[in-house]
Amino acid sequence: MNPVTESLVLWVAFAAGWLAIASAMLMREPSRAPVRFTWWGLILWLIVAIPSLVQMAVPDLLELGMRDDAILEHGQWWRLATANVLQDGGVAGTLSNLSILAVTLLIVGRALSAALAVPIYIVGGIGSMMLQLSHPGAGNSMATLALLAATVVLVLARRPRPSTVIGFGLLTLIGIALTVLGNEHGPAILLGLAMGVIIRAVQHLRRRGTAATRTEQTPA
Repeated sequence: MNPVTESLVLWVAFAAGWLAIASAMLMREPSRAPVRFTWWGLILWLIVAIPSLVQMAVPDLLELGMRDDAILEHGQWWRLATANVLQDGGVAGTLSNLSILAVTLLIVGRALSAALAVPIYIVGGIGSMMLQLSHPGAGNSMATLALLAATVVLVLARRPRPSTVIGFGLLTLIGIALTVLGNEHGPAILLGLAMGVIIRAVQHLRRRGTAATRTEQTPA
């Protein structure tokens, strides 16, 4: 896949996720904006943005923290984390990734709490890096996609809407297509979708357990 096509497909994936979540929030709460500024979102963005921007002035940081053979050959597993806060796409790629992350956090901030969104982002980022150990690189785009995909699943599970269903369908198709084509962003999307399904299943089981407990405690 050439860079232009890859960039276009990724923009479609991000747009699908954003529209799916935002439209669901608008339908659920028409009087409130579909985006929300959160302090945890700002802190998470800064954790990614500061090293990424510093890297522009100190390019050697990329070599020191990117995902590469040193992870397996020398046990430098910390690179799975540092590769998520450095960028291999140059100035344009860095600014694009940080802008996309900012928009995603504003939209996800309306749908999820910090207790859900932050762990999803961390697990999605590190998990995606682990799936790409044989391919050197760095960037936060995979973590962002994983968070976006998981949020779409959770929003869809709460109350299915046509726009959310379409967004979920597009993300699923793009995730599968990119994975088949060997693009690193495909597995990240599928990982996010899987996390969303698992989280929703756990939430459902907890609710059933709580309901059963209340029923048992209710006097006859």
